[in-house]
Amino acid sequence: MTEEEMVLSLKSDNTEALGELIDRYTPYISAIIGKIIGGNPEDCRELTADVFFAAWENREKLRSGKVKSYLGEIARNRAFNFLRAGKSFLPLEEGIVFGSDDPQDSAENRELSLKLKNALGRLDKNKKELFLRYYFYGQKVREAAEDMGIKLSTAKVWLKRGRDELQKILIKEGIEF
Repeated sequence: MTEEEMVLSLKSDNTEALGELIDRYTPYISAIIGKIIGGNPEDCRELTADVFFAAWENREKLRSGKVKSYLGEIARNRAFNFLRAGKSFLPLEEGIVFGSDDPQDSAENRELSLKLKNALGRLDKNKKELFLRYYFYGQKVREAAEDMGIKLSTAKVWLKRGRDELQKILIKEGIEF
């Protein structure tokens, strides 16, 4: 089934087309959500299902040639809303932040990673979300600002303040720069 046929079938309330949509885009949607929220596969599956439910509920908005980007946007928004609601841990594991095979280094990296998680957890919700979007998920400042519904200038100020606050917290924890 072509994308155009699938969109027309969805708009005609064809649940078989929904099955085709799910089969075709589940790996893509799961990858987006998994990258953003990390951690629990059950949360990822639940959010993925939510994306397809939202697509079904808003099937009149689907446009041929834009289905993938539309689903991707829903997935990103759902995943960031999930993080914003505080339902998830920060996806900073020692292997992601630091890479060493030495057991001594691994122990030190775990401790440093824990301190970094705690420091990030002390930032206010909006700064933390923006910080994660920009530094850990590689979103551009403009894109993160748009997704969060804030002005670009506000996002830049929040990033600067977030970095400053994080530095102060880490220095108090005994981590020098």
